[in-house]
Amino acid sequence: MKEKLRQLHSDSLVRNSFYLMLSTGIMAVLGFIFWLISARIFSPEDIGIATTLISAMNLISYIGLLGFNSTFIRMLPTSKNRSTEMNTGLLLSTGAAIIVAAGYVLLVPIIAPKLGLVHDNFLYAIGFIIMAALASVNLLTDSIFIALRAAKYNLLIDGIVMSITKLALPFVFVGLGAYGLFAAAGAAAVVALVLSVFFLIKHFGYRPQLSIDTTTLQGVVKYSFASYLANLLNIAPTLVLPLVIINHLGAAAAGYYYLAFMVANLLYTVVYAVSQSLFAEGSYADRGLRDLMKRSSLVIAAIMIPGVTIIYFGAHLMLTIYGHSYVQATPLLQTFAIAGPMVAIYTIANVLLRITKQTWAIIIVNVVYMTAISGFAEAWANRGLVWIGYAWLLGQMLASVVALSFLWWGWRGRRAPAV
Repeated sequence: MKEKLRQLHSDSLVRNSFYLMLSTGIMAVLGFIFWLISARIFSPEDIGIATTLISAMNLISYIGLLGFNSTFIRMLPTSKNRSTEMNTGLLLSTGAAIIVAAGYVLLVPIIAPKLGLVHDNFLYAIGFIIMAALASVNLLTDSIFIALRAAKYNLLIDGIVMSITKLALPFVFVGLGAYGLFAAAGAAAVVALVLSVFFLIKHFGYRPQLSIDTTTLQGVVKYSFASYLANLLNIAPTLVLPLVIINHLGAAAAGYYYLAFMVANLLYTVVYAVSQSLFAEGSYADRGLRDLMKRSSLVIAAIMIPGVTIIYFGAHLMLTIYGHSYVQATPLLQTFAIAGPMVAIYTIANVLLRITKQTWAIIIVNVVYMTAISGFAEAWANRGLVWIGYAWLLGQMLASVVALSFLWWGWRGRRAPAV
């Protein structure tokens, strides 16, 4: 057993996948405790405003990535000038997030009047912009550690330090009301960023500079743009589905959907963690994709098969924990569980397209993914909540078929003899 564990630990794909899964699990558990604590010391109104601000910060930070999260994982493993490339991406991401966050603050009176505190108070506005921008940079440093086969720092920084810091800060900022709760989440991300930069400097030879290298930018702009657009298309269904459900089935159904998806997402996290590790490993020139695919498939199958079984047959019991009314979402959760293997195929196929730099294919696949899930959901929502699950499953299947087709054609093109 010790020898087997030693072999698994020496496999960077398995090791980093494990660190990412463990980090996500710890963040989920401590995040749950964070909201339990917050519910004790903040009013429901404060929590409602704070969660909206936190969601806005998360969305802005994601928009600010500009695709460099994928670009770093793909390019840094074989780069000979990492510091220059990292500085270019980090600075551009910071600038983009600042612009988007400032625009959000200016538009708050129009799009979200109840969040007027970040518009009316100058210090609150500056704090929101700064924290949103630095949260975006923190997401990029996560990608850098993955690219450098050092996901243990994701576990240490995000899973442990950031999560524990976030638990303590509500008591510090309790006097600021809703903004204090938002600041607790934002400040924890800033602490994580500072620690990330420290480790990058100390252990990876990173040299921070306020400079953007145009040569580097020209070399990655096409790939970054394709990745950026694909990422936005990829997250679109998770933003669209709640709106579709509210419009067709009401707010209560949206709540049932949210909890069912959160439970299913624990299963999908396995796929996301392994796919990120596969992305990083496949970007190194010293390992073949076929071997990596076998290892990735084994890791996913070892967790996915029992996970799907447990969630499918235990869906009713799991939802009962949240309240008797939530058992209405049992068929939906079971459908999400059945979709697990298709989520794995779609996600891994996307990673392979990114590794092989099939930029147009990446965009087309995610267009199919977004339009299929959103379109089917809009068409079927009136039939009941479980049909949202069917839309999710069928969208995953169609996008997987398209992605695998592109991979097959690319493989045949590389195998074809020169004329």
